[in-house]
Amino acid sequence: MVNRIRRVSALATATFIGLATAGAAAGTAAAGTATKGTVTLPNGDRVITAGSGRAATVSVLSPDGHSVPAMRYSPNPAHSYVIPYSVTSSGQAYQPAQYDVAALHSGAQPNLAPHYPMHILQINAVDSTGAPANVTTYLFDVDDMTRWSAPIPVVNGVARVAVPAGHYAAYTPFTTFNPDSFTGTLHMVAQTDLTVDGAGVTTLNADERTATSLVGVHTPRPNTTDFTYTVFGRTDADGLNGFLTNPNVASVYVNAQPAAQVGTASFQVLGWSGTSPTGTADPYRYDLMFPASDHIDADQTYQADPQRITTVHNIIDTDAGNPQRQGEYIMGPFSPESGGNQTASFFSVPTNLTTYIGAPTGDAQWFRSIMNALPSATSGIPAALQFTKDEDAYQGPVELWRTWGHGPLTAQVGQYQQAHNTLCRSCTDGGTVDLGLNPVTDSDPDTNANLLGPGSDHLTVYRDGTQIFSQDGASSTELTGQAQTPGTYRMVFDLDLSQFPITQSTASHTDITVPYTPTPDAKPNPASTLPAGDFCQAQGTGTTPCSILPVLNLNYQLATDDTNTSHGPIAALLLTVGHQSYGTAGSQAPATGATVSVSYDKGATWTPASVIPAGQNRYAALWKNGAKGATPWLKVTATDALGGSITQTVANAYTVG
Repeated sequence: MVNRIRRVSALATATFIGLATAGAAAGTAAAGTATKGTVTLPNGDRVITAGSGRAATVSVLSPDGHSVPAMRYSPNPAHSYVIPYSVTSSGQAYQPAQYDVAALHSGAQPNLAPHYPMHILQINAVDSTGAPANVTTYLFDVDDMTRWSAPIPVVNGVARVAVPAGHYAAYTPFTTFNPDSFTGTLHMVAQTDLTVDGAGVTTLNADERTATSLVGVHTPRPNTTDFTYTVFGRTDADGLNGFLTNPNVASVYVNAQPAAQVGTASFQVLGWSGTSPTGTADPYRYDLMFPASDHIDADQTYQADPQRITTVHNIIDTDAGNPQRQGEYIMGPFSPESGGNQTASFFSVPTNLTTYIGAPTGDAQWFRSIMNALPSATSGIPAALQFTKDEDAYQGPVELWRTWGHGPLTAQVGQYQQAHNTLCRSCTDGGTVDLGLNPVTDSDPDTNANLLGPGSDHLTVYRDGTQIFSQDGASSTELTGQAQTPGTYRMVFDLDLSQFPITQSTASHTDITVPYTPTPDAKPNPASTLPAGDFCQAQGTGTTPCSILPVLNLNYQLATDDTNTSHGPIAALLLTVGHQSYGTAGSQAPATGATVSVSYDKGATWTPASVIPAGQNRYAALWKNGAKGATPWLKVTATDALGGSITQTVANAYTVG
């Protein structure tokens, strides 16, 4: 059952062990898979950034790891403030400059001398009872965004500040913060056009009681609002834009405002999530986006369009030895202009969760992942498995079924049938060769995972028997100056999760040979040109499409339940032997054989399984289960018509029930 209470998020608090996959596409890098950073704010909260500049995605955490609401104010590319609700609603004085996060800047502050007239702006703010309020006003200079770049704290209902004469937009959020539930509410008072001139003091009145329009969504099935992410944007007379974003976890109220008279204004519910009512037998959630408007309507009721929703039936498995049994569904919008934010719904695993994902708007997109939280390791480091898919979360008005976390969890190069703007794991462009694997893949060939917790990995690469790369903490490498003659690469990848708090798939050893030719389109290897919608690092600044290397990929469909447990005297596996692929591109060379062996004594001895062909490139394997509670090891080998091969060993591949 989905739990809408925000609790500590393993994604946000855990430590990455260097196993983040190579699947961070350029277009989605800021959406959670790119370079991550942490900035500690003066109040002790932490800003977790993914990506950089204004397009980065952020999450704000309390010192003990809870997600907390915050305002993100970017008046121009040189400044980007992140100010938690707990600061603005506390009534205590603070220094706004200390909340300006340099990692979110997209440009240097221009060297401007104040040779323009300055005049006094007085802000009068009252709360819902009419009493003087302690709030912060966010100002945008719509003549020139570079001229004003600081939040304005309002203390005891009044603030006076000298600003350049001209035209402005002002936004004053009245926020509440509950330190017990780590949630907040927002009443945003907007004034689209404000003129500051030389005729004495200009007054801005911000009255919380004017923000009465509640943002809400009607959906085909009943919902409880879980997350509202609003973006207030302004563009100055020269086309430079600024924005104020509000990832909230409760109610958002706004006041009606007309279109801008100077520059342009926008208001958008970039992300809204609603969950099924408490007690629903089959939990579900909606994740929807709505188009931007050049004004703010008094009626903020939105309608979900059933013809623009992807329905996904998520089957979420877990480790049989996971006593914590906590999972998260993480979803959020990402915009190249204003960045993004994700929210999480918590539930017990294993479970089924139906998600209704609305079509993105404009150039925005969704970022989605499934988290299986695990008990803390003895070292005290939190741990989790974060599963993602290299595909758009929205696939049109279709109904899909997805399984997450079904083992054994193995290292694979992957197959990405619905992907675009996806990074090729193993590709070549002339003398530059990229070789890499996803350290963890589940039973869906387009799934990969980040592992958060204690562990280690190592990659060794050979060319024609000579070692040319060996490094700890690596699952991929780029080789330059490679001879343009036929040869063979060999990747040996070891992943050790023995200190990770799991009982299944605790370690794997993968040994792959890859035939290499400078002319990959020659027979018997069909066309392997990387599609134009995807990319590879080997290409660099070149324009010639990369070639997909014919790296073997194993897909395991093990007959186990949702805790990866096999019941009965016989275990069964359907094994598909394929190759790395992107859409229809990639080697189609047939498999020439496969073997499966099982070990009941941690790899000391191996017993061959019965393996029979089960269709093109498919094999069915059967073997006897061990004693109840055992966690057998599996070893699989396969070969193809190109001379490629793969040998893979998985420790504690599943549990015998």
